[in-house]
Parts: sequence; C-alpha cells; structure tokens
Amino acid sequence: PKRGCISMRRISIKGGYGEHGRSCFMVEYGTEGRCYIVDCGIMDTDPVPWPAVTPEELAQADFLFLTHCHKDHAGAFGYFAEQGFRGWLVTSQVTLRLSGIAYNKILILDETEDNREGEGKSLADIGYKTVRGNYGRSGHCPGGLWFLIKDELGACFFSGDYQEDTVFYLCDPVRNREAQLAIIDCAHESTGLGAKKLRQALIRRVREKLETGRRVILPVPLYGRGLELLYLLKSELPYAVIRVDETFMKCANETLGDIWWYKKESLDMLRDITQQQICRKEAESGFDILLIADTHLKNEKNEADVQAMVSEGDVVLVTGRVREGGAVQRLLNEGKAEKYMFPHHQSRGDFERIIKGNSFGTILPFHNGVCELVVSGNS
Repeated sequence: PKRGCISMRRISIKGGYGEHGRSCFMVEYGTEGRCYIVDCGIMDTDPVPWPAVTPEELAQADFLFLTHCHKDHAGAFGYFAEQGFRGWLVTSQVTLRLSGIAYNKILILDETEDNREGEGKSLADIGYKTVRGNYGRSGHCPGGLWFLIKDELGACFFSGDYQEDTVFYLCDPVRNREAQLAIIDCAHESTGLGAKKLRQALIRRVREKLETGRRVILPVPLYGRGLELLYLLKSELPYAVIRVDETFMKCANETLGDIWWYKKESLDMLRDITQQQICRKEAESGFDILLIADTHLKNEKNEADVQAMVSEGDVVLVTGRVREGGAVQRLLNEGKAEKYMFPHHQSRGDFERIIKGNSFGTILPFHNGVCELVVSGNS
C-alpha cells in the first residue's frame, strides 16, 4: 500500500471483531513482511480460546502492543510466546504486573503526559526508527491504554476498552487525531445512551431493590469496573451498607497505589472507604450491597453463597458479559438476576461521538457480536 493509505489488506483480524473477547489485530508496517500486533486476548467460553494466529505470523511480529490486563485482551500472551513470538512487548507497568506476564523483551511506557500529543513515543531506542506511538489512559481499568501507532505507511488508532465519562478512572480523551484505520470500542452497540444515563439507570434499580428490603449482589472482574461501581454506589447511596469480598479487597489494595490512573478526589474517597471495615467476613451478613470479585461466579463457594442469598429474596445485578451456560446465566434464566449495561465500555452514542471528534478513515467497531465497517466522512 502507498504511504498514508491503509487498506484492509494491511490488517488481519485475528479475534475481537464480531465477538466480545479474543481481541487481536495484526497490522503490516513499513518493513517488508513485518507486522505488529495489538492485544492477544482469549475467549474463555470456547474450547479453543486463542486468536487465529499461526506460528509463522508470530515469527513476523516485531511488537505486541497490550492495551490492558484483562484476559480477553492479554490472556493469550503465554500461548503466543510458546508458538514463537519473539518481538517486543509494549505496555504499561501496571498492565504487565496485573497480567502476570514474564518475558525478556519489554518496553514499558512511561506514566507521563509527554506522549499523548505531538510526535509521540519513538521506538528508535529498541532499533525501530520508523515506528512511533501516542498513547493515553483509556478510562477502563488501572494500566489501560489507547494507542495511535504511526509508521511509514500511515497511522492506526486502537481505543482498547475505552470510556471517557467515568467517575473514578482517568481517561485522556481522544480528540483531533488522524488515522487511516481506527478500531474502536463499541461494546454497548444496542444503545445510544451516554455513561451518565446508564449509571443513573443502575442506581435507580439498586435504590428500588433496597427500598423493598432486598439486598443487591454485584459480581465484578478482578481489576476494572468494581472500583468504579464502589465509588458510584457510595457516592449516590451514602446510607447503604456496602461490603466487598476478600478478593475484591486484595485487588483494590494491589492497585490503589498506582495513582496515575485515578481521579484524585475519587481516589481519596475510595481509600477512605477501603480503610474502613468493608470486607465481608464469613460470619457477617450485615450489608445492603455486596460486590464479589468473580464476574462469572466460577468459584464454587461464591456460587453457593449467592444461590443461598437469592433464595432468601436477594437479587443479583449483572453489569458485564455473561458466560454462556455459567452460573450467572442460570440466575438470569431463573429470574434471580437482572442485566444492566454499565459504562466501562462505550455505547453506540459514545462510539459516534469519538468518530465526530477525530479524522478517521475506515473504522471497525469491536467488542460486540456485530461485524460492521464504517467509512467516516471526517478523514
């Protein structure tokens, strides 16, 4: 392809397009026959969870840019290394730590504002003078980044899991960027509502349940929307007694010291909250709202505890992806759980706003079950 013109032939979609998970995109760049990869997620509900990448393709990859630690974006790294990936891993220090990756060629991106604007971070220090990248916080989780990767053939933008309108995590908004190709989070593709309205809908439902004397249980992932939810619930429902399980507290203690990723006022409040005795003990049942760091209730004890609580009239509110055939799916089928969109990802409305604020050419919405291609008039 000509310089500045990114055709669909230049990108190979290895996962994450038309499905919620397994995110992996391979892009040819200026050096003949070489490429870079963005993310290496798994689909944990599939017998073969890996992205569709061959050992020959992995041997051609000079870089793997990792947007964040969640396994639908980072879970295949060990498999990639086994299959022959020997390039550079490019990510944040927090993502590296939380994903548990051990590897010997790593470029850690500085936690500064310097590389959001202008020419961006050069990879010349590791021998690649033609590749540069801007990056910023994506608002999704600690360590989460978006990337604008530029080489001799043009620019590609990758949002990662992205949300600007947050209450706890910091996001560096993507504005006035140019890229011939953009792969953008559109997980909540069925609604045009913004983050504030989606949060309000959830809070209304929680309040309704509490007013009828029912307790609310929220399963959440290890690192991510749990802290955003805890801050939101404590802010909007200050009278409610909120408890978290020990795994949630352990994850919070691991990450709250990484201050670059959080809004200061929100972080101060959440630190005060977590220093209080909010961790639920085995014999303790006094709570209005319980957050459990087990998003699919895969732990047998967690599932048993939740089943016992819902049998007494408590309700589970589901705010993320549902694993087909899992415990949460069974609760939904039995009418003991309700599903709500929580804005730790973008809605269709958010997706359209980010397109209008930038000059992108070909756009692929990802993280949903729809295969869609958008050609923007802004480019």
